[in-house]
Amino acid sequence: LLARLRPTGAIAVSWGRTMLEVARRLPMGWTDADEIVQLNGAASRSTQPTRANEILERFAATSGAAFRGLAAPAIVGSNDLRDALMKDPSIRETIDAARSAPAAVFGLGIPAPDSPHLASGFVDEDEQARLRAKGAVGDVIGRFLDGSGDIAWPKLDRRTVGLPLRDLRTKPFRMGVAAGVGRGPIALAAIRAGVVNVLACDDTTAGWVLAHG
Repeated sequence: LLARLRPTGAIAVSWGRTMLEVARRLPMGWTDADEIVQLNGAASRSTQPTRANEILERFAATSGAAFRGLAAPAIVGSNDLRDALMKDPSIRETIDAARSAPAAVFGLGIPAPDSPHLASGFVDEDEQARLRAKGAVGDVIGRFLDGSGDIAWPKLDRRTVGLPLRDLRTKPFRMGVAAGVGRGPIALAAIRAGVVNVLACDDTTAGWVLAHG
């Protein structure tokens, strides 16, 4: 689907297991992009790598584009630290490039025990439990949504490094990718939030969204 739609210009991408599988399957010359830009932080806080660079490099190699990474964690310990990082020129320039990109491709994650956000040390077990208690059904570029498409835990969101969802909504091409058990609620939440206008998913997820939307 992505190769058929052929977004061009700058393409902003997220990271995660689903995005890694997408990147590995992209054929050479699937589109002519100018630049691949990372949407949200991914520098791991644990021994578990996020493999964000592999995703960027594969998107770039198959499209012939340059790529730009975001050298920061997805979620940091305080709002003040997030604000300081966002003022750093290298991070600010990448966020600005992600903001101006007309296309974005990103995975739709769920707050499960094996979530990359937990494995990489960005969200600990207590915070995962709090997210579920607040009704979080999953995340879009590290920003956790409830079933209505609203930010589930604003305090945590203010510690998140990456493109704000209000900027994601303005892009002409916004592809969310969801595959696996339990992705229906976050797929529907992303649609309700207005951050997805192309949904690439498996049959089970599509059926859930159609039945509950």
